[in-house]
Amino acid sequence: MVQKTTSGRTTSRRKKASPVHDSGFSTPSLDRALAVLRCLGGASAGLTLSEIAERLGLSVNFVYRVTQSLVAHGYVVRDAEKRFSIGAQMLALCQPVVDDVPLTEAALPAMRWLSEQTGEAAHLGIISGHEGIVLERVIGRALIKFYVERGTRFPLHTSGPGKAMLAFMPEPQRDAIIAGMKFERFHPWTISSRKDFLKCLNAVRAQGFAFDVGEHLEGHHCLGAPILDPDGNAIASVWISGPSQRLSEERMMAIASTVKKAGDMVTRSLHPQAHLQ
Repeated sequence: MVQKTTSGRTTSRRKKASPVHDSGFSTPSLDRALAVLRCLGGASAGLTLSEIAERLGLSVNFVYRVTQSLVAHGYVVRDAEKRFSIGAQMLALCQPVVDDVPLTEAALPAMRWLSEQTGEAAHLGIISGHEGIVLERVIGRALIKFYVERGTRFPLHTSGPGKAMLAFMPEPQRDAIIAGMKFERFHPWTISSRKDFLKCLNAVRAQGFAFDVGEHLEGHHCLGAPILDPDGNAIASVWISGPSQRLSEERMMAIASTVKKAGDMVTRSLHPQAHLQ
């Protein structure tokens, strides 16, 4: 996964944005505006006006007008370095809503509790396509902070939350997602085959939580648990992230029950009247 520390911005591997797609309904401006959103959705470190224009083959003037409008509506944010990224309003459209309660609203109390209990940053995310996406985070109290920004996309096969969500999905839904995954090998210890990944998911389902021990970024560990619906199927995940020095495999085993409890807290907040499996 991609991390951000107090020492500065950490950029991710650059993704090539999809070209502007013509919907065929004579709405070129809307098609290009949606292309800008797709472009930003794949750039966790954000993009400048010129970078967006270059990736999409659009004029800087058009991208300027679109981004200004998106910023005004909260769908895009601009930082001090004039880089644009996905905003909270856009992320709000992605999240599940149960009985009129948005997922982030239901999850924040448990996330704050989890961060207080462990000292690490707590995160909330869902699966979007064949990747995960961070919806919310609560920054930990440690002096050196490791956290992942809202809107960041991450590989499912290398992350604790990705494994936790897939392990608790119905097999047809899980298999359809896995079929589209690339299983990029970032390190020798990264799971890089469907067969090995399915074995990992079976173990995750049995224990109720999942690790990432530097499988994407060496030295960056995370520990995640699923958030379930009343039928016991994953709809999201809550997890903590931190450096390997603080989140060793031994410590993660010791606090796994705390992360599982946070997931259960969110599940029960979303479904207070349900008889959960």
